[in-house]
Amino acid sequence: MIFAAVLAAAGCSGGGGDDAASSPSATTTAAAPATTPTASPTPAVKPSDIYPTNAAGCHPNAKWSTAKAVDWVDWGQVGTPALGPGEVRLPKSRPGFDGPLCDRVTVQVQYWRVNYRPSSATSAADPLSREVNYDYALQPLKRSELHIDGRKIHDVKPPKGFASAKASPCDGFLEAIYVGAPLKNRELPTKISTGNTIVGDDVTFPTKRVVDYHVFAPTAPQLCDDNGIPTASPAPSGYPSSGLGLSTPSYPAFDLTPKS
Repeated sequence: MIFAAVLAAAGCSGGGGDDAASSPSATTTAAAPATTPTASPTPAVKPSDIYPTNAAGCHPNAKWSTAKAVDWVDWGQVGTPALGPGEVRLPKSRPGFDGPLCDRVTVQVQYWRVNYRPSSATSAADPLSREVNYDYALQPLKRSELHIDGRKIHDVKPPKGFASAKASPCDGFLEAIYVGAPLKNRELPTKISTGNTIVGDDVTFPTKRVVDYHVFAPTAPQLCDDNGIPTASPAPSGYPSSGLGLSTPSYPAFDLTPKS
């Protein structure tokens, strides 16, 4: 009986050593580190938290300056593709990336009609130049005041007829987005340049509160009198005569200054 027990013990020991040397599981374990990196998908890169949120799930902004509010609206809110002429959409923030904010920011979306008339400097300008000067007068049309924190979408519609295809030869439009209270008279534009398709619009506001703006030019400002009323109908071709036997486009680049 003792001899049998010794043989049994020896058999178990020998079998265990053979299995350890030839075990397929040992081979699989050794090969795993070499294959795992290629089999795993590349982890997605999380965007930087420009406006990180706190434990309450919002970004503290109670002590923000006007410049910080303008930056947030400009960077995180404005820039959404336009839905139509004059339409504005302020979207929701991406949590932890650009908000939401703990305190709401006041945003104004305002629209004006811009009436054009010849400038006193126009007659002295080079008649061959495409740069034409005009005076203008602003007529407020609509202002929408919003209080946004990035938690929901805000859509603003322009006033009826804004920037329509039937705009007057002497009347254009201006749209502006800014933060804080309504603009005071001293903060209204001091210069408007319609530029062209390459340069684009350029409006001078004597305030840092304006986030974005857009100019919609009139159809034929060169036909307007001193009262901003058209004196003739635009030429059918869209290229009215300059009076020198030359033709100029109906949308030249021009600068405007307020009518005193």
